[in-house]
Amino acid sequence: MQKIPGLISILIPSVLTLLIVNFLFDIVSLKIQGMPLVFPFILCPIGAALGFVGYKMNRDKLSLVGIIFNIVLFVSPILYNIIGILTQGA
Repeated sequence: MQKIPGLISILIPSVLTLLIVNFLFDIVSLKIQGMPLVFPFILCPIGAALGFVGYKMNRDKLSLVGIIFNIVLFVSPILYNIIGILTQGA
């Protein structure tokens, strides 16, 4: 029961990563267009907060990995847009 916040903090960025990879490579046709690049701005802070709560509860590695994964995924769409503008132009 105490590992649930850590598990959810890993599950959120994992699902978002699958959506982003699907968006970039069009593996399965979904009609959500650019939303996978917006979802991390909404869901990753929630996942990081759950990871932080889980880490405060029992200091496990699962929550720590969840915090790191959420932070990296939160920054990745920003870098994607910056790199796209620098290489492709405005």
